[in-house]
Amino acid sequence: MGRAAQALSGGMDLVLRALVLQGIWVLGTLAGGVVLGWAPATMAALDAAARAERGEPIRWRRTARVWKDSFVRSQVTLGLPGLFLVLAVSAALSGVLPTTVEIVLWLVAVLLLIALAHIPDLDRRYHLPATRVMGRSVVLGLAQAPTSLLMLAVLALWTAVVLAVPGLAPFLGVAVPLMVVHHLVDRSLDRNEDLLSRPAGPPDGHPARPSRGAVAPPRPRIAPTA
Repeated sequence: MGRAAQALSGGMDLVLRALVLQGIWVLGTLAGGVVLGWAPATMAALDAAARAERGEPIRWRRTARVWKDSFVRSQVTLGLPGLFLVLAVSAALSGVLPTTVEIVLWLVAVLLLIALAHIPDLDRRYHLPATRVMGRSVVLGLAQAPTSLLMLAVLALWTAVVLAVPGLAPFLGVAVPLMVVHHLVDRSLDRNEDLLSRPAGPPDGHPARPSRGAVAPPRPRIAPTA
C-alpha cells in the first residue's frame, strides 16, 4: 500500500511539473509572437525541467531571465534548424517531387528532428559558438543512435496519443516530450563527454592556447537537496 501511494504521489508530481512546463512554453511562445517565441520558450522550459529533475524549485523569475537571455541566440541554434525541418517536411508532402527526392527529404527531416531534440540540452550545458551547435548535435545524435531511435519512437507514440485525444495538446502537448527528451539527452551527454569536451591542456609550464571554437567544460552538476 505504501509503494502504491508513493508511486501515485510521484506520478502526480510529474503531471504537475508537466503542466507548469507547458505553461512556461506556451507563455514564452506567445510572448515572442509564436514564430520568434517558440525557440527561447523551449530553452526556458528546458532549463526549468532540468532544475526540477534535480529537485530544485521552478522559479518564474529565473525562467523569464533564461527566455530573455536566450532569445537572440536561440533563433540561430533552434529557429533555423526548425525552419529547415518545416521546409523539408513541406516539400516532402507536396507530392510534386520525384520519389527519390522525397525519400531524401524525409531522411533529412529525421536527421534535423534528432538534432533539434539534442540542441537545447547541448546548448544549455556547453559554451559553443552558435554556428557549431547544430553540427555537434548531429554528431551526438549519430553517436547515440539507439537513444535517438528511442526518442523518435517516443515522439511518434506521443503524437499518436495527442491525435487520439486532442484535448491533451494545450495542457501536456509539449511538456511530456520535452521532459522525456531531456531525460534521454542528458544521459547521452554524460556518455559522450569525449565528443564534446575541450581538448587536453598543454604540459605543465607551457601557457595554454585556447583552440578556436573549443567547448568549455560542462557546468558543474548540483546534487539534489533533501
